[in-house]
Amino acid sequence: MNRLIIENSGPTGSIVLARDKSIVLEQSFRGSAELATLVDSAVRGIDQLSEIVVGIGPGSYTGLRVAVATALGIKLATGCHAFGCPSVLGYPGENYLVVGDARRGACFFAEIRHGAMPELPRLLPKAEVAAEVAKADLPEIFAATPVAELPDAPVVFPQARYLLGREQSYQELREPIYLKEPHITRPG
Repeated sequence: MNRLIIENSGPTGSIVLARDKSIVLEQSFRGSAELATLVDSAVRGIDQLSEIVVGIGPGSYTGLRVAVATALGIKLATGCHAFGCPSVLGYPGENYLVVGDARRGACFFAEIRHGAMPELPRLLPKAEVAAEVAKADLPEIFAATPVAELPDAPVVFPQARYLLGREQSYQELREPIYLKEPHITRPG
C-alpha cells in the first residue's frame, strides 16, 4: 500500500510517502507552491496511490485548507482513499500536550494519551494555560506556536512522519478542525 501524508498546519510543512509502514520519501516545505511541486514529484514515482492522509489541525487556516484541497483533488484524480488526522498527533511519543496560540486572547490545548486524542482540542483563555498544563500531568509539552505563558515549552511543528503510525485516528476527510467561528471585520 502506498500512502502519501501531508502535514501543513504550521509555517513549515512536511510530506511523507510510505510503502506499507516504511517511509520511502520525506521532505519539508514552506508554502503552497512548494507543496504542489513535492506532491507532484512524490506521486510520479509510484504506480498506484492507495491513500492520502492530511493533518487537519488545529493550525494555520490557509495551510490546512490548501492541504485538504490538495488531498481531495488527488482523491478525485486517482480514486485513492482520503483521510484526515489531527495535526496534534504529529509529534513523537504517546503521552504529551500540544498548546498553540489561537489568537484573540486564547490558546488551543490538546492532550494526547496513549497515542490518541481522547477529546477535541479546546480553547482556553491565555491566563488559564499554565494551570491547565500543570493539571494535565503529562511528561512532554510541545508548543505549536510560541506561547508567552509557557516560555520553557519548545516550539515544535507537527510532522507527517508521526501521522503515519496513528491509523486509529484517521477519519474520512471533510474539513480541518475549526476551534471557533472565523473573525470577520465588518465595514463601519
